[in-house]
Amino acid sequence: MLNYIIRKAKSIENSPTIVLIHGYGSNAEDLFSFKPYLPENYNIIAIQAPLKLSYNNYAWYPLYPKNDGTFDSKPEDAWSAVNILEKNLDHLVDKYKFNKKDLCLLGFSQGSILSWALAFSRANMVRRIVALSGFIHESIDTSAKPTFLAYAAHGTTDMIIPISKARKSILQLSKKYSQIEFHEFPEGHTVSKENMDLFLKWLKRTDL
Repeated sequence: MLNYIIRKAKSIENSPTIVLIHGYGSNAEDLFSFKPYLPENYNIIAIQAPLKLSYNNYAWYPLYPKNDGTFDSKPEDAWSAVNILEKNLDHLVDKYKFNKKDLCLLGFSQGSILSWALAFSRANMVRRIVALSGFIHESIDTSAKPTFLAYAAHGTTDMIIPISKARKSILQLSKKYSQIEFHEFPEGHTVSKENMDLFLKWLKRTDL
């Protein structure tokens, strides 16, 4: 099983759980820094990706640089990472007896792409996702109505994952399905305070 960091809710029984999925070249500590801002009645778990790039830098699957400064990947590598993530989530839910009906994925960049893939490919596994600075890969089947709620946000000046990728995939689906919200912020490949404030309000609004 993968390494992870956990902050248990004051009362685990029936408490919602947020799983933090970091991006390429980062680690579990990165998104765990959101912990002070997340509700105390949530279980918070940050999972560390399996592929070690260098000291304290990890990835879910390899990325290959392109001439335009962006990156490419192999779909089979990404889907292998989805399977690994799924198995680890199943293990953690069983180990800590989390509420299976109230699981939320919060992913950034590469973690956001995996969140979309898992949410669409395994119906009803997650109830909500917060997808930051990512996009929906073309290999993900989005033909069925989502069984989850989604908050997605992207920076208009993102140079790592251009906003055009998010507009082409997430924005289009948000027009089709009311379960998906898409927001743009004047920021790069990061999460601004305005963005965080809005997704925290969204979490509160969509609580059971």
